[in-house]
Amino acid sequence: MSKPTVAVIGSGWAGFVLSQQLNVAKYNVKVISPVRTIQYTPLLASAACGLFNFRLAEEPVRRRSRPNVEYYKAIAEQIDLEKRIIKCKPSVSEFWKDKDYDISYDKIVIAPGCAIQTFGTPGALEHALFLRTTNDARLIQQRILEILDAASLPGVTEQQQRDILTIRIVGGGAIGIEATAELYDLWYEDMRFLYPHLDGKLSIVIHDVAPTILSTFDEKLGNYATKSLHEKKVELKTSSHIEKVEQDAIYTKEDGRLPYGMLIWATGNKVNPLIDTLDVKKTEKGMPRILTDKYLRVLRPDGTPIDNTYAMGDAADIEGYSLPTLAEAALQKGEYLTRELNNEAEGAAARPFEYKQKVHLAYLGKHDGVIGGKQDWTGEGAWLAWRSGSLSWTRSWRRKIMISISWLFVWLGGRDIARK
Repeated sequence: MSKPTVAVIGSGWAGFVLSQQLNVAKYNVKVISPVRTIQYTPLLASAACGLFNFRLAEEPVRRRSRPNVEYYKAIAEQIDLEKRIIKCKPSVSEFWKDKDYDISYDKIVIAPGCAIQTFGTPGALEHALFLRTTNDARLIQQRILEILDAASLPGVTEQQQRDILTIRIVGGGAIGIEATAELYDLWYEDMRFLYPHLDGKLSIVIHDVAPTILSTFDEKLGNYATKSLHEKKVELKTSSHIEKVEQDAIYTKEDGRLPYGMLIWATGNKVNPLIDTLDVKKTEKGMPRILTDKYLRVLRPDGTPIDNTYAMGDAADIEGYSLPTLAEAALQKGEYLTRELNNEAEGAAARPFEYKQKVHLAYLGKHDGVIGGKQDWTGEGAWLAWRSGSLSWTRSWRRKIMISISWLFVWLGGRDIARK
């Protein structure tokens, strides 16, 4: 008897778990994703700022221990849910770009994630840096070094130095705040000693359209974070509406032209193009997401579930049980569906998904942080919890050990990009 084929679209938090833990003795597993690794997004800011190697912030889908898992480096462009066929476009090289192909399946898991949302801001995609992949982290590190060297050139005026050394971060959520914190630590713990002539000239500015930062946290924690960042001389421009982006400046409705040397766009998700092609039930407010039942089965427009068709991650939400587009929610759904499909192969009855609320953490720089949950927590203890929690995102002991060793070497001798 042949094994059923499970096609997994996406290698993010939800899809990666399935690719690594589905029982290959019971299923043929096929993974379709333009990215051959899972990107450990909560670790990217740390990698960009030299706390450990970029490769430790990702993990490949292909594993020697699971040679039966088939991986296709491609974009899933269309799905025929009735015929159970996926139309794929290779994401390998220009040479293969027109060689589309089809993959058939018995069960499908749709978890393609989201695209970058710049809200149509002119110039944002062309000039801003992002923080979604290890390549993004490399570009940020490279840009940091470039602006420091540019500001050190002879003949550069003090005002030009200050403009070049202005780092603007768009987004006052956890990603933007943690990027700010890591950049602050990189400068004040290490780089200012390599560039003493630039001390006091580097500035970090956070822009957010919302009136407050960390809006998903309790107001008291948001106020604590605001005070902490002000003490570090980080400028907060809330209720800031960016109208366009140029190579060296942004334009806001409130302040006009504002120069920068590096711009990081750390806010917003846009629906994956694949979702637009599917004739299924979707959320009506906000970003369109596939609606599922509590067993993560995709719903038809009339609300009935489609057998053997599942969706999760940022591209999906549960009807009547909405969850945010967070890594934790995607991870829990991935672990749940892996367990249920493995149990189904053994004849066990399905159980509905239940989300286990975890604490919200954010690092603020200089060994300070905030934790929101059953009990709020701030200060160095929150930073230690955040730092140790960083290790929990990695899926292998090898990476946990290597990251821990990297932290030790940084503490003993400084970061690789700023050795003592």
